[in-house]
Parts: sequence; structure tokens; C-alpha cells
Amino acid sequence: MDAKFSEQVQEVLRYSREEALRLGHNYIGIEHFLLGILREEDCTATKVLKSLGVDLSFLRKSVEASVRNAGSYGSSTVTSSGISLVKQAERVLKLSYIEAKSHKKTLVNTEHLLLTILKDSDNVVTRTLEPMGVDYNAVNRELGDTEDENVRKSDLPRAEFP
Repeated sequence: MDAKFSEQVQEVLRYSREEALRLGHNYIGIEHFLLGILREEDCTATKVLKSLGVDLSFLRKSVEASVRNAGSYGSSTVTSSGISLVKQAERVLKLSYIEAKSHKKTLVNTEHLLLTILKDSDNVVTRTLEPMGVDYNAVNRELGDTEDENVRKSDLPRAEFP
């Protein structure tokens, strides 16, 4: 894949693997991506979730409870070498690059990963966040507000006087 992931996203992906193993899963799904994001506490995605009023501890527990019952696909013994991405997770990683480009970024950041997850309404993350008032549009609006605050005066058009 040609996508360039920020250091934080690379760390989130490592955490996702650890989360899958911790939960006894022999796959990495998008729920593990969210759990990885939640471990990367000082990233834009977690800051946005907090600003939208999400209790990150409650979110973690809710997602874990949802996937704990799902168990693992295949054998019950999971080894670190036998873990792979499910198709849905592969798709999210690929589409996160497009999401980053739509925000005029060259690197995929945690917020792009979160937005891509939220574009799909049929997953445990979206279904868990929806009752909390968090969806793709809410996160996108919050990111727009954050970006607006970071606009430098030098980036603003100059008024020209005759």
C-alpha cells in the first residue's frame, strides 16, 4: 500500500494487534483499531471524541464487551504470527488514505482512521458511538472547528487598498 501513515497511526496499528491478542482474537478488526486509538491518548481522534463528550473509558468498556462475546474466528489458540486483518479492516486502511487526501493531508492521521471507520454504519464501533451522538458528520464538523482555530493570519487573504 502506498499510503503513508503518521507515527501515531503506526503506533495505533501496533496497539490494535496487542488489543486483539489481549482479547484472544486471531484477527484484527476495526474494533481493535478503535481500541488502539484509545490507547494513543494524545492524538487528534481521542481529542475530538473527548470534545464531543465521549467518556473514553466507557467507550473502551463498551467496545470490549461487544467483541468479547464474539470470540475469535477459527481456533481458540492465538499466536502473534497467526493474526491477520479482516477484510473490513484492510478496507478501512485503504480508504483512510482517501480520507486524508480529502482533508488535503499527505499523511494518514488518527482522525482519518476514525472518520473512515465511521463512514461504515455496519460495525461495532459505529453502532457503539452512534447513541453517544458521534458519527462521521459530527467528527468532521469538530475537525473543521479545530482546523479553523489553527488558521494562521498569514493564511488569510489580504485586503488590497487602492
